[in-house]
Amino acid sequence: MPITTRGWAGNHAVISWAVANYHLHRAFPELVGREHVLRGLEYILGRHPVSNVSFVSGVGTHSKRIAYGMNRADFTFIAGGVVPGVLVLKPDFPEHKEDWPFLWGENEYVIDICAEYIFLANAVNDLFRE
Repeated sequence: MPITTRGWAGNHAVISWAVANYHLHRAFPELVGREHVLRGLEYILGRHPVSNVSFVSGVGTHSKRIAYGMNRADFTFIAGGVVPGVLVLKPDFPEHKEDWPFLWGENEYVIDICAEYIFLANAVNDLFRE
């Protein structure tokens, strides 16, 4: 998984990587397997090295319950919102605080990540219909 170490956590890179692999698999199925697409979705839904928390609020058995959205002062979540994920602090410390919504780098809902997540979920459905 291509997890980034910049100011934002790495979910956007993971989802973009999985979507790119989906397009490559559709064009060249003998070269790029569908497992790379599945790994991206699995990571977002809680199969990652830091914890088992799904980065999509309200999706999964243990999902993000407190996030930085228009509801941040309420310490609640918006179902279907996707957060940036695990923030890697230098030199190599992964941080994933779940109890404080004001850490925008790892807990803020991001619209373009949500849109890409919806595409990825539909892409995985398409792969299972093959």
